[in-house]
Amino acid sequence: MDVERTMQFILEQQARLEASAQKHDEQLAALTASVQKHDEQIATITDLVGRLAQAEIRLVEQVRASESRLGDLETKMTQFLERMDRYIQGPGGNRRKRK
Repeated sequence: MDVERTMQFILEQQARLEASAQKHDEQLAALTASVQKHDEQIATITDLVGRLAQAEIRLVEQVRASESRLGDLETKMTQFLERMDRYIQGPGGNRRKRK
């Protein structure tokens, strides 16, 4: 009878071990899928950060070009206003003749 009990105990332990191993296998599969999903999300985020950095670089270049054009425009406007002022003043000062 002791042999039968021992055999029964061994079979029960083996069944528990197999159930536990199956549970761990399922958990491992779920964790592997989760890691794969996170890897994909990290790759997506990395791609988006790269695109954002490229867009920022282009934006800085456009702002610098706009600042340069604005400086040129300011210089031309100042020159224009100086010419207009000289024209209005005329050769003898004020163009308006007094009576």
